[in-house]
Amino acid sequence: MLIKLIGSILICATGGFLAFTVCRYHRKRLDTLDGFISLIYYIKGQVECYARPISDILRSLPLEILRDCSCPEGADSLEEIVDESRLFLDRDTLRYLTAFATEFGSTFREEQARRCEHYISILRDRRTAVADRLSAEMRSESAVCICVSLCLMILLW
Repeated sequence: MLIKLIGSILICATGGFLAFTVCRYHRKRLDTLDGFISLIYYIKGQVECYARPISDILRSLPLEILRDCSCPEGADSLEEIVDESRLFLDRDTLRYLTAFATEFGSTFREEQARRCEHYISILRDRRTAVADRLSAEMRSESAVCICVSLCLMILLW
C-alpha cells in the first residue's frame, strides 16, 4: 500500500513537472522573439550610427541580447544566431528571421536601416500573435499533462 502511494505521488509530481516545463518552454518562445526584436534594434542603431560591417556589429553585440535570443556566445553570423534559436521559433518567425539574416549586409546603409525597421514591424506583429495564443496553449497543454498523470495514477492504483 505504501509503495502504491509513493508511486502515485511520483506520477502526480511528474505530471506537474511536465506542466511546469511546458509553460517555461512557451514563455521562452516569447522571450526569444523579444530578443530578436532587440537584436534587430541594436543592428539598426549600429547601421545608422557607424559604417561597420556585420561581423564587427556582431562582435560588439552585448551578451544579454545573445542570451535573450537563446543563442550561446560566439555566434559569428546572423544565420548562426537564427539557427541556434530554431527550437524556440515558430515556422513563420523562422522564415522571416532567415530572410533577414540572408539579405542583411547586401545593400547600402539607408536600405539596411529600412529593412531593419520592416522586419521589426513584422516581428512585433508576430509577437502579438504569439502572445495572444500563449495563455491558451499553456493552459491546454498543462491540463493535458496533469490529466494524463492523474489518469495514469488512477489506472495503476
